Amino acid sequence: MARFLRDVPVPFTRVLSLWVGYRLRRDPRQPDTPHRLTPRQAHLLGLPPTTEVTRREGYLVPHLGDNGPRLAAITALVHQRALELDEPRREDLARGYTPLGVLLTEARRATHYATTSRMPDDPDFADPLPDEPDDVPALWCQATLLSAGRPVALVRETVYEVVFTGRRPPDLSSYLTPAPPRLVS
Repeated sequence: MARFLRDVPVPFTRVLSLWVGYRLRRDPRQPDTPHRLTPRQAHLLGLPPTTEVTRREGYLVPHLGDNGPRLAAITALVHQRALELDEPRREDLARGYTPLGVLLTEARRATHYATTSRMPDDPDFADPLPDEPDDVPALWCQATLLSAGRPVALVRETVYEVVFTGRRPPDLSSYLTPAPPRLVS
């Protein structure tokens, strides 16, 4: 999955949905809050330091049913004014149950990292919410979401172990860019 996230420029929600084989929805961990960007976060989003954005904390869970497992936790710093959403999608964003990857249908993902080892000190998300005791982190990712070539969100995703142990993923190799041929003399 880490290779898939690094190689395919589509939003995380679509990657995770392909991996598990069903649609996902967002379950808010807490209400959206205003957030002032640090200089590093502002640089990654192409905005002035201390610009106010919206901080969204949520889980990705199966779309149907209320008893499904938490598959991933996502923290997103969203520059809402840069989002080009029509009124119905703005309302969906405000309600909080639709993932950004579903709302931003044409968004591209620029992955910063996807790793199986926890980052010792993440300068962009120094204050993440703690994981629940039942949630075992297995993969950590960070990316910038781009809409029309402009950064609109800085996201950090934690994929839980249940994604890898719950079922065998489909063959996703057709989505990956083939490795360049190697010449051997």
